[in-house]
Amino acid sequence: MKKQTQRGICALLAACVLLCASPYARATRFADVPDTHWAAADIELCAQLGVMNGVTSTAFGLRQPLSRASYMVILGRFFQWLPDDPGILPYQDINPAAWYAPALAAAYRQGVMTDQSKLFRPEEPVTRGELAAALIRALGYSTLSGLAGSPPFADVSANAGYITLAYDMGLMNGNGALFLPNDAATREQAAAILARLYRKLQAEPRKIGVISTSGGLWSSAGLQSVAVQAGYLTGVQATPIQYRIEQENASSLRASIAAAGADSLLYLSGNVLQWNALTPAASAVFSGGYSGLLLELTGASVEASQIQSLQGLLQGRSLHLIVPAPDQTDDDYPYAALSRLADSLTIRVLGQSRLINGFPSDPVEPLEEVYQALHTLFRSGDSGLDASKCALLLSASGSSWTGAVNTGLVSAQEVETLLRSGDVSSHYSERYACAYLRRAASDEQPEQVVWYLDAKSVASRVRLAKLFDLGGLVLTDANGLTETILQVL
Repeated sequence: MKKQTQRGICALLAACVLLCASPYARATRFADVPDTHWAAADIELCAQLGVMNGVTSTAFGLRQPLSRASYMVILGRFFQWLPDDPGILPYQDINPAAWYAPALAAAYRQGVMTDQSKLFRPEEPVTRGELAAALIRALGYSTLSGLAGSPPFADVSANAGYITLAYDMGLMNGNGALFLPNDAATREQAAAILARLYRKLQAEPRKIGVISTSGGLWSSAGLQSVAVQAGYLTGVQATPIQYRIEQENASSLRASIAAAGADSLLYLSGNVLQWNALTPAASAVFSGGYSGLLLELTGASVEASQIQSLQGLLQGRSLHLIVPAPDQTDDDYPYAALSRLADSLTIRVLGQSRLINGFPSDPVEPLEEVYQALHTLFRSGDSGLDASKCALLLSASGSSWTGAVNTGLVSAQEVETLLRSGDVSSHYSERYACAYLRRAASDEQPEQVVWYLDAKSVASRVRLAKLFDLGGLVLTDANGLTETILQVL
């Protein structure tokens, strides 16, 4: 999705935040919408946002079908797309002077409409299946539709991936086992769907950052908690925890965190959590004056009983866990139990590093993998997970390659420096929703490739986390946050 769309969503949310300071008003401005109607609050919200008007000044048009042209106009208002030149439209049945033509052109340029047919049929009712497809395209998740699988409805064939995504994101439901994809969408149905989307996008997730120094822009990120990257779990019985930061430096970092108005957490990571590591970890939280512990587990599954014991040892101080995505670990993590025991459960999604015809493909937390993890955890059966207690991990650092060799991590600030170089070109993978740069080969070294999350990449992941109702974000390498990334967090 283009930057204009991202700015539009942000502008809409910022301009309308006051509307949600109190409970939504009931729909009283339209005479045909009773206060007791199931969509009354949604209709009123859309009217207040300026997204939907009535068919007259006093009537909303309850139970009336919504035309295809009107739906595109409404989407344009919601996402704040600027009207475009109708001359770009490939359809034979659109009058460039029609009231809706500039909005249709804007939607077409955003990729919401396809040109598989030379007829758009603007006055025909938009079907529920078409409504779902256009909404997912407008959100910028078209590439995910091929991964989404079949929705839990017996009557869906066309637009199946889009309908699955709309269902997974909690935007559209069916009628029991049926979705009724070919039924005309009514005006109140469209209002309810857009109101749900607005409320999800307006949510402000809790944010935890991980830092190793006091430098960088993390203090401007609005973090509720900041974890000091202090040590790691060794997996060795005799010395289960190894610390890599001096006590004096840790104390200085905690002072910086307090000055930024955030709680400080002790950060430990490791492949295996030994039982004899629990007491020293809790003791380090108390002796260091931390408000809690952020524990990242990278390998073997943890036992729920270990986390229960650790929670008891912390005596009311917070406990936050980071664990692998279910599709990326062979261990049977007890996700539901961990989410109940810990204060938050963060899902870590890894990219797959590989060479494709000699070119390094190493996207950072690929969007398709993020979606698959969220779908598995929250939509494929009754997992028992409370999404509001879960978080998504985002990496500020990128992965650098020189030729066919991975040369390690680079910070977002280092990426910005590289992008200012004259011999670097920037690119974006729509499939992975991930940016990468290429520095041309020289006599001294082969071509350099760096995969990283830019503002567009971060925005797509934050938005997806909100659509799945996740309650938090964890930002690793928060020292490397840049101004452009801060704008979309």
